[in-house]
Amino acid sequence: MATYVALRDRRLGGGVPARRGLVIVNTDAGHALGNAFMQIKAVGRVNTLFILCHGYAGSNERAQMSMDAGGMGLQLGREGVFISNVCLWSAIKNRVANIVVYSCAAADTQPGNEGTTADGRYLMGALALHTNAFVYAADKIQWYGTYNNLANGRFDWGAWEGQLWQFPPDGSPPTIVPCAPVEFADVMGGTAP
Repeated sequence: MATYVALRDRRLGGGVPARRGLVIVNTDAGHALGNAFMQIKAVGRVNTLFILCHGYAGSNERAQMSMDAGGMGLQLGREGVFISNVCLWSAIKNRVANIVVYSCAAADTQPGNEGTTADGRYLMGALALHTNAFVYAADKIQWYGTYNNLANGRFDWGAWEGQLWQFPPDGSPPTIVPCAPVEFADVMGGTAP
């Protein structure tokens, strides 16, 4: 049985129920990501790490214009995940085969944002390089529900919004893919390999 980890930021409303082969790591604004990395390393080799959190959005950096764009980072743990600190993820290098990011517009790069702090494709590519894992993230706002609409009900992500990108760990260009090798719903439904 493969091992999966759900790294969930509690600021994202919903829950992650226990499943066979799934380790749940919760974080929030009061906890450093280093604590989460220690828990992930204690698991051993992880097939898929699911990141469940909000994404930061807001502007076209070069045009200095506010807009509904993503790619500005992830609201995860005390530090968040940004271009300026993505190197922290080298703490779990070679521990995870795949990282699937369920966050709004994590891989979004609006025209004019290339090479800025709002370059989501650059950020997700850097995450792949620092972890030596394949990273999967979408370029649009992601909609989800919870089981029976309960506040702490199981996350139900449904189909990917926008394009799902695969970022290889060798730094080669990302490609659009139809789905991640393992989806969160597969683990929740007991159908993950």
